Amino acid sequence: MTQQTPAISKPCRREWIALAALLVALAAVGLRPSIRGIDGVGNYAYVGSLLAGGDLDFGNEYREFGRMQNLPIAEAAGPVSPKTGLIANRFGVGSSIMWSPFVIAAHCALKALGRPADGVSRAYEWAVAIATLFWSAFGLMLLYGRLRRDFEAFCAGCAVIGLVLATPLGFYMYAHGSMSHGVSFFAMVVSVLAVERAWAKPSMAMMALVGVALALVVEIRFQDASWAIVLAVALAIKQRRFCIYEWAALALAGFIVFIPQLAAWKVLYGSWFSGPLPYLNSAAGGFSPWPRHALDALFSSNHGALAWHPLIAIGLGGLAMSLKKPYRALAWTGLIGFAVQAWLVGSWSVWWAGASFGNRFFISALPLVAFGVARISNEKNKRFKMILLALLCAWNMGLLVQYATQMIPREEAVPWSQIVKQNVVDVPRRLLRLP
Repeated sequence: MTQQTPAISKPCRREWIALAALLVALAAVGLRPSIRGIDGVGNYAYVGSLLAGGDLDFGNEYREFGRMQNLPIAEAAGPVSPKTGLIANRFGVGSSIMWSPFVIAAHCALKALGRPADGVSRAYEWAVAIATLFWSAFGLMLLYGRLRRDFEAFCAGCAVIGLVLATPLGFYMYAHGSMSHGVSFFAMVVSVLAVERAWAKPSMAMMALVGVALALVVEIRFQDASWAIVLAVALAIKQRRFCIYEWAALALAGFIVFIPQLAAWKVLYGSWFSGPLPYLNSAAGGFSPWPRHALDALFSSNHGALAWHPLIAIGLGGLAMSLKKPYRALAWTGLIGFAVQAWLVGSWSVWWAGASFGNRFFISALPLVAFGVARISNEKNKRFKMILLALLCAWNMGLLVQYATQMIPREEAVPWSQIVKQNVVDVPRRLLRLP
């Protein structure tokens, strides 16, 4: 196959308007504001507790949200620290940091209107939902602009639309915004773009931006430290020269951004460098050195990432096709990063990602998967590619209906024959209200 040369281009105004209109239209149909579940409450608790009580004692937030949802959130959140007497929080502060401008605005508006600013009302759910939508949509726009530098509008459009409608990303953008995945997607997009820029034109400012982005990736989702390491190593290998001042700028900027997380660990557990104790002491599940569940995490009917969302497999195939110039560095980074992530997820006792739509742990891989999807779309037979993308979106939407209505269990494996039959027969009947 002949290697294609990138065609430098920029999106025109109509493309930006069309993409923005699509994202807004999907929000009008699918936005479901909520702060729910152990993950959602844990991600939000930092900013909610600081606004409502001026501290990081999450007991009130855990109990109140647990009461509203009839869930034992306080019991499941983690053990009480013997040093501080505070309930643990297995989640990072990054999501709360990203949401804080929107949540603080809602908090101030409630106070100005003389309404209860308790941190748990419907206004805060809307603030979190809008914040997640804003950051994830911003990430998609940045990603589309980057793809258009190398691919025509059809290819970039297939990649971005596919991420929203044929992977778990759309669900966590619109229907479950209190999870961390929408903001982690944005942080990963910025990290990939910053690292790529630092490959070509390193400078202290650009390296500092890389440090900020990578620190934020870890601060939002501790598990994504694997991606931060892979991207940092790729940057070190790809750079043609080593400048200690530039790397010092990266380290310093990353450390400054990570200070809120260190401070949270100090308050919660009594040590600046305690780390995420609920993971380190196995309160949030255990890890084994061997990824014995890796194949399950990828192919099981219980949220197997590639089986539930074949577009990810297609994107990985596109990266494998791009291991020669001009996309070699991005392709190797994406493939190695995905393999490391699969190893990490496969070694965890909760490899199926809990009550997850698809395997949400792999959402952080999507910015690089998008390059592979665009690469595949760049080949011939575009009409076939459009039909295939439509089928993948329909498959994903069918799974979403099955997940939302609990036609399939949210945390158990079921026969693929049942899943396929329900997607092809039962879901259309339900949607069309047929007997």
